[in-house]
Formats: sequence, structure tokens, C-alpha cells
Amino acid sequence: MSVSAKTGDAAPPGDAPGRAASAGISTANPTRLIARIWRGQTFAARADEYTSYLHEAGVRKIAAIPGNRGVQMLRSVRDDIADFQVLSYWDSFEAIKLFAGDDYEKVRHLPKDPEYMIGKEPTVQHFEVVVNDWPQR
Repeated sequence: MSVSAKTGDAAPPGDAPGRAASAGISTANPTRLIARIWRGQTFAARADEYTSYLHEAGVRKIAAIPGNRGVQMLRSVRDDIADFQVLSYWDSFEAIKLFAGDDYEKVRHLPKDPEYMIGKEPTVQHFEVVVNDWPQR
């Protein structure tokens, strides 16, 4: 379920931990967390170059924004196309706005993205994290 941008930083309808518990999912740590997922494509021949650029110009900057809880970059290269996803985790929509601006459901392109991006227009979605079962290390 995508979280609507129209709600600002207000909690989505209902209680996420309550909904997860009613679905039989344990929520030992009900701390609110929002995942922002960006998707884009480039040619496979430029995948390594774009990986470096996206890491330096995007991922590292996102990771340094107050309220960011972590960032992951995923890549899948098949045939002539490289698909990318950047998953960033946030304390609040207000924190996301520090990166994306008030219209945070809109994709924020990096300066050189037009040189790399192909296929469908990159997209961004927001989700509430209702289960996070990564071990603490």
C-alpha cells in the first residue's frame, strides 16, 4: 500500500503496528519508518558508470540528510538493460522533504540523469515499513 503524499507528515490512516499485529505479524519494535523506493533504467553498457555516479551524487547525499536511517542501491543487469532501485529509509515525511522538496512524490533527478536514463520515466513510491526483521549487530 502506497502512502499518500497528500497527508503530509500525518500518520497514514490506521495504526501500522496494530494492523500488522491483527494480521498475525509480530511488531516487536513499532518505531515508524518510511521507505522511499526510486526506480530507473540505463543501458547495460553504462551500468558500472551509472552505479558510481548514482552512489556519489545520490546515495551518499541521501545518507547524510538528517532523518535518513539508511540507503540501499539495487541493480539488475539483463540483456541490454540495467534496472536500478534506490531504497531509502526515513523517520518522517518531513525528513524526506529535506531531500525531495514539498512535492516529495515527484522524482528528483540528479543533474546527469538525462545522460543515463532510458525507458520508462523513473518512479518513486513511499511505503510504511510494518516489519523490519534485520538482526541487530
